[in-house]
Amino acid sequence: MRGHLIRASVLSAALVASISLSTGSAIAQTADEERIRLLEEQLKLIQQQLLEMQRELQQTRAAAESAKTTAVEAQEQADEVKQAQVESGDGEAEVTSGQPKVKLSISGHINRAVNLANDGDQTKAYFVDNDTSNSRFRFEGTGDVGDGTTLGTRIEIAVSPNNSFDVSQDNEDAGDNFDQRKVEVFARNDEYGRLSLGKGATASEDTAEYDLSLVAGPIMYSGVSDIVGGLEFTDGNNLLGFTLGDAFFNFDGLGREDRVLYESPVFGPGLQLATSAGADQKYDAAVTWGGDYGDWSGVQIGDILTLGALAISDPNDDAVDYRVNGSASFLHLASGVGFTFSAGTDRGNDDPYNLYGKLSWDTEIFDFGQTGFGVDYTFNEDVCGQCDEGQSAGLAAVQTLEDWGVELYSQVRWFTLDTASGVADADDLVVGTVGARAKF
Repeated sequence: MRGHLIRASVLSAALVASISLSTGSAIAQTADEERIRLLEEQLKLIQQQLLEMQRELQQTRAAAESAKTTAVEAQEQADEVKQAQVESGDGEAEVTSGQPKVKLSISGHINRAVNLANDGDQTKAYFVDNDTSNSRFRFEGTGDVGDGTTLGTRIEIAVSPNNSFDVSQDNEDAGDNFDQRKVEVFARNDEYGRLSLGKGATASEDTAEYDLSLVAGPIMYSGVSDIVGGLEFTDGNNLLGFTLGDAFFNFDGLGREDRVLYESPVFGPGLQLATSAGADQKYDAAVTWGGDYGDWSGVQIGDILTLGALAISDPNDDAVDYRVNGSASFLHLASGVGFTFSAGTDRGNDDPYNLYGKLSWDTEIFDFGQTGFGVDYTFNEDVCGQCDEGQSAGLAAVQTLEDWGVELYSQVRWFTLDTASGVADADDLVVGTVGARAKF
C-alpha cells in the first residue's frame, strides 16, 4: 500500500508540472493545438493509471480480509482438533488448579465383578463392586516450596455401589457406598520425612498386605474374604447369622482414621519408620522396607525384589491388649516367580490369629501386557465368636492391557469353617469370580 501511495504522488507531481508548462506554452503560443492534444492524451493516461492503482488497492484490502478470516477459521479448527484429542485421550490432557503454584492430579479406578457362589444351599450370581480394591477417585494437589519441601492435599472418595462386603444372600442389592477414604493435608521433606494430618492411612495400615505379585492388585491378597465378605455361612438349609468377613480377617493394623501420621525418610536398605495417633485414643507404629511414602517399589537384592512390613497397634478395644501384624513379599525378577507371607494376631482374651501364604508367577505371554497367576492358602483360629478354625484356598489369574490401564481377572476360592461349640456346622462355600479393574 505504501508503494502505491508513492507512485500516486510521483504521478500527481508530474501532472502538475505538465499542466504548468502547458499553460505557459498556451499563453505564449495559443495557436499550438498539437501541444494541447498531447497534453490531453497525457492527462488521460495518468487518469487510467490512477484508476488501475485504486483497483489494485481494493484487491489488496480484500485479500487481507480473506486472509484474516482464513486465519480465524484455522484457529477454530485447531481448537476443535485439540479438544477432540483431549476427549479421545490422544492429546495431552490438562488439569488446572485454583492456585497457580499448585499442581493438581486426578486419578482413580473402577473395579467391577461377578461372583458365582455356592453356599451349600444354593448357587447364585452376585453383581458387585470388588472390595478387594473398591472403585474410587482422588484429587491430589502438591506445591513445591523449595529446599526439598512439598506441601500437599489429598481427597479420596470410594464410590462403590453394591460393595462385595455388603452383598448377602438376603440382600443382593446393598445400595450405594460412599466412603471418605482420605481427606488430609501433608508436608514432605527429603531430609526430615512426611507429616500428615486428617483422615487417611495410619502407620499400620496395609502392613499385613504388602505383596509384589500381579494378582494382588485387583483380586488376590491376604484379605481373602473381601470379594465375598458379605455372604453368610449356611448349615445347608439356613443362614447361620455370621459372614465370611466375620470369619476371615488378616489383622491389618488400624486401617484409615482421623489421625496425625509421621513417616521418616527412607534410610539404609529401604527402611522407613512410621507412627500415628488417631481418634478414640488409637496408636500404632510400623517399620517397612522397600517403600517410599506409600510407594511399594521394593528393594532389590541381587535378582530378588523384596518388600515387607511389621507393625504393632493399640485398637483401644476391651478384648484386645494390642495387635501385631506383618507381611513380606519376594519376587525373582528373571523368572517372575514370587512368594508372599502374612500373619497377624490380637493379643487379649482369645488370642485369634491368621496365617497366609501365596506362590505367584508373573510373565508376559502377550505383547499388550503382563499375565499373572497365583495360588494361596490361609489358616486362622478364633477370628469370630462363632468360629473355631477357618481355612481358604484360591487360584487366580490376571491379564493386563497396559496401554489402557485395564486388568482382567478371574478367581476360584474355597472357604471352610469349623464352628465353635454349640454352633451349627457350616457348609463349605465356593465362589468363582470374573471382573475388571480400569484405572484412570
